[in-house]
Amino acid sequence: MRKTLLVADDDKDFQGIVTRLFEGREWRVETAGDGISALERIAARPPDIILLDLNMPRLGGRELLSKIRKTSSLAMIPVIIISGDSGPQEQACEFWLGADDFISKPFNALELVSRVEGAARRARRILAANPLTRLPGSPAIEEEAARRLAAGGPMAFFYIDIDNFKAYNDRYGYLNGDNVIKRTAEMLSGVQEDFAGEDVFLGHAGGDDFVLVSAPGKAEEIGGAIAGRFDALVPGFYSAGDAARGAIDSRDSFGEIREFPLMTLSVAIATNEKKKFSHYAKIVDTAGEIKKYLKALKGRPGSVYLKDKRGD
Repeated sequence: MRKTLLVADDDKDFQGIVTRLFEGREWRVETAGDGISALERIAARPPDIILLDLNMPRLGGRELLSKIRKTSSLAMIPVIIISGDSGPQEQACEFWLGADDFISKPFNALELVSRVEGAARRARRILAANPLTRLPGSPAIEEEAARRLAAGGPMAFFYIDIDNFKAYNDRYGYLNGDNVIKRTAEMLSGVQEDFAGEDVFLGHAGGDDFVLVSAPGKAEEIGGAIAGRFDALVPGFYSAGDAARGAIDSRDSFGEIREFPLMTLSVAIATNEKKKFSHYAKIVDTAGEIKKYLKALKGRPGSVYLKDKRGD
């Protein structure tokens, strides 16, 4: 699906340059030569990004920006100011009014493309972020994995699931359950920082499911760090009695009371080192197979991880 870029500028030459730079498979460019026309277009069909000139007839850029930011349905649209005045006071003023970025004229074409693409990525991630953990959600996870697959480089895809989380949530309540999710996210963020050299991306697919994507070289070391750190956290989530017992009583899916072990992680790791993945769904399916195998293992002493070493 193509993204829409609105160029709100009365300079026809500038409109033409931007259209030639962006118009194509990924972007659709719309133009408006004055502030009123721009506002009408934005209200009728909100664009993904707005390039906004400050000096336009009928309604100036500052006034238009103010109206956008005061309209709840439009307030999240990224707005990049285009101006001939690049002084620090001018830029500070526009950021204070709610601009997301500032580019001065004359501009560098590569810089303009980079700024617009960057604003689009940030906006998608913010909108798709999980509200509990603030981590990128499913759309951003899919986009990141698809980007890496398209680039053709080696990658490892981690599917991380909390075992026995529902039983814990039912027994200890949703507030404690949310705390487990947030603490797990913090732990995974720590792993991300410690393995920064492995180009690690972290996302929260929803519920008790997380995704991590990295270079594959240290995938098993990362998996071991995740499993070990979670197991160190787990006793603190339970009462002293339940932690010492190593189990809790909770209802199963049939409503019957039975014993459940303490929470652990199943960390399934799929890589393209020996397999070729043509699309995102295939790597998710492979990770799902590994996760299913891990969750079925009997007598597990704690969290486990497994890197798929099968070939095509």
